[in-house]
Amino acid sequence: MSSTRTQTTRRWLLALPLAWGLAALPLRAQTPPAPPPPAPGASTSTPQVGGAGGDGAKAKQATLVIEETSTSAEPPPPAPVGEERAAIGEYIRGKVDDVQDCYRARIRVVPTLQGKLVARFDIGPSGKVIGATAEGIADTQLVACVVGAVRKWEFDKPASGGKLRVAYPFIFRPQPVDR
Repeated sequence: MSSTRTQTTRRWLLALPLAWGLAALPLRAQTPPAPPPPAPGASTSTPQVGGAGGDGAKAKQATLVIEETSTSAEPPPPAPVGEERAAIGEYIRGKVDDVQDCYRARIRVVPTLQGKLVARFDIGPSGKVIGATAEGIADTQLVACVVGAVRKWEFDKPASGGKLRVAYPFIFRPQPVDR
């Protein structure tokens, strides 16, 4: 959202409670007191004045809660480097069958399915994958399967003690059928 639009929206949202309060003032002054409850056995066809429940209670004032997303986003975790990067790559290559199983299942349904899918995920301080996405191929079932497989992976704890961000490409090509 642009800064000007955000400021305009904030001004408008902040002005709303004031406008509601001013609009409600004349109504409060003109609202007659609630009539006494009907006698036992009397008809209650006349509407009660007051709260929304029709019980003669005083109407509640409208409230507005403004929630704002912080614009100072936390920087993304660093990418692994050196030996840590090599160890992560080795681990992924050891787990490539998980991802290939996803592709094998989808290639049966969509024989022309191919391309590059980039899996992006964060490794938490414990070594577990704490978030994953994938993009590059429009097959949502393949993407969901790969993301599900990646989320099950568990790496060694990052040397920094913090998080790491990994982007790993997978190239999918149909294999020729041996005859």
